[in-house]
Amino acid sequence: MHNRLITFMMLATILFLSGCATQELKEENEALKLQLQQEEASQEQLRKDYDDQLEHQEAVSKREQTKARSEIEALRLDLKEALRQNNIKVQQIENLTVIELDQTALFPSGQVDLTADGKTVIKEIAAALNRYPNYYIRIEGHSDNMPLSAALKELYISNWELSAIRAATVAKYMIYGLDVPRQRISIAGYGDTRPVTDNLTPEGRGENRRIRAVIFKPRSIKKLNVF
Repeated sequence: MHNRLITFMMLATILFLSGCATQELKEENEALKLQLQQEEASQEQLRKDYDDQLEHQEAVSKREQTKARSEIEALRLDLKEALRQNNIKVQQIENLTVIELDQTALFPSGQVDLTADGKTVIKEIAAALNRYPNYYIRIEGHSDNMPLSAALKELYISNWELSAIRAATVAKYMIYGLDVPRQRISIAGYGDTRPVTDNLTPEGRGENRRIRAVIFKPRSIKKLNVF
């Protein structure tokens, strides 16, 4: 009898403790469930906030893209009108505006000083550029692959150096003669490394001797460094 009583009391204790544990586990589950619901509600609100912001950014981006396209087209039309009498082609390559300038029209043979006609052309480009202050310009010097004459070799190492100096001459005239902010101008000298045609004929070599002006609107510093 005594042993049965002890066994009964032990079972009762186990059931009591088990019941307490079950209740605690139930309460913990309810608390966890409530926490998860609160986190889900918080995440849902954050998602809505993010979506709203994203939609706003996309709308702004679309407006900016539309504005940029309008600006680029206006700039090109402006340049085409200004350079029409000089028979200079203004080309479009994606978001770039490219102006090919015959080097012989800008510089006397073997020299690095702009001609009077060359200054007139550069003045037209600078005037158009100054009407669009958010745009930048890169002046590139290009040449044919003919060796420099003995007289030119005394002044320049190669066509590469001559092309770079001519590009710098155009840039300096824009900056100091036409008030284009210097931070909007960069230069490059490519020599004969980027021909537009072969150098087998005088006509081909003439096409390769050129100054190229590339106008663009930078999207970031990285873009500027790459360009």
